[in-house]
Amino acid sequence: MKHLYILLSLTILLGSCGESDDKKTESTENNKENTSTNESKNPALELDDLTILQELDDQLVKNDLTIDINVAKELYTRAVDFSKDYPESENLEIVLSYAAKGAEGIENFKEAVEILHKLAYDIPESNKTVIYMYNKGKILEEKIKDKEAAKAAYKELIKRFPRNPISKNMKSYLSNGLIDMSKEEKIKYLQEQNQD
Repeated sequence: MKHLYILLSLTILLGSCGESDDKKTESTENNKENTSTNESKNPALELDDLTILQELDDQLVKNDLTIDINVAKELYTRAVDFSKDYPESENLEIVLSYAAKGAEGIENFKEAVEILHKLAYDIPESNKTVIYMYNKGKILEEKIKDKEAAKAAYKELIKRFPRNPISKNMKSYLSNGLIDMSKEEKIKYLQEQNQD
């Protein structure tokens, strides 16, 4: 009786574990397609990739305070790849901020603005949202030279975070017309304000 029970258990176990050839083929194909996905979810690989990004970020600004273009390219490329490889990563926010820095460093300003917009709106609970929105406005204003888009970005910042010190400064910046002034006019205006 004991042998019959063991034999019956083995038969059931083997029968439930066996797959048809079609299922095996389908499973093999799915495994091949998901190999990169499975590798990308490896926490050790993710940590290694994140460490490389942090090192690149540290090397981005040279001693003479200029941007190292080669580092910026690599930072941007690796950060974008990371965001594709690990779309659910808890480190995605910092990685996207690296991508924005890299894009700005290689003067791909539109891409930097798009990434900053994504950070500000796709991760709204971030304590850095104000900074992302401000940086988006600054790039629009100073690099892309689209003052109307910059004004809209600053107004959205003020609307979303009215009590934040950066928002208050941007409200004053807009209401005093500084956005429409040249660099020299801004300096003169600020010097006059400091004398009062």
